[in-house]
Amino acid sequence: RQGCSLLGTREMPAYVINLDRDEERWATFQQRNSHCCDFTRFPAVDGRTLDRQELLSDGIVAAPCGWSAGSLGSGLSHIALWRTAIETGTPITVVEDDAVLAPDFAEASEQLLGSLPEDWGIVLWGWNFDAYLWVEIPEGVAPCRMEFSQSELRANLEVFRTDKRPHVAIRLRHAFGLMAYTISPRGAEAMLATCLPLTDRLIELTTWCDVVVNDGPIGIGMNRVYPSIPSYVSMPPLAVSENLHEESRTR
Repeated sequence: RQGCSLLGTREMPAYVINLDRDEERWATFQQRNSHCCDFTRFPAVDGRTLDRQELLSDGIVAAPCGWSAGSLGSGLSHIALWRTAIETGTPITVVEDDAVLAPDFAEASEQLLGSLPEDWGIVLWGWNFDAYLWVEIPEGVAPCRMEFSQSELRANLEVFRTDKRPHVAIRLRHAFGLMAYTISPRGAEAMLATCLPLTDRLIELTTWCDVVVNDGPIGIGMNRVYPSIPSYVSMPPLAVSENLHEESRTR
């Protein structure tokens, strides 16, 4: 497809996390994002089939770990893909199957990645609109907390699907939601070193020290890493999610 020279290729693999039993979600993803490059479907880890005692023995999980089956499976799916980035020495794009990608996602994400410093770690292409987003504006000068409307996003989803506009990378401090991101091998190593083992713990958001959240799912724990490596977020987003809690696979 025009404008898609790297995304989804050996130079920049792109994966969609999708449970084997979620055939309808996979079909919906393909229909919604047919304008974009072909993605490789990554069979998500089904948390309902995991042996937690084995995970404890292997050091993947540490007690106490009250994560739901969905959160655990989702976390292990992302971890498996981070290991792929490290093993291949190649940045990878990871997308969850409820993501809606902008019409120019392929070319815009490629251009934005080309504008980053060589040591970049991770770029979020979107975030949950029912949570705050913490960034630096300007980078290295001052933190900023941004608030959005999830309901307005849902109401205007078709506008997002047809709108093209310039995108810039903004330095990321904290965010929630993993509908789409690109991670470098360096970023993947930092995530593994910090997020493992998966366990119950409190995460302090360093931008505003009075904000403390419980870890799990893994997108929360990743907030321990964002401030310590060159992390960025696309503004405006190149990916969104309706973020329907009743359809979440992390519960």
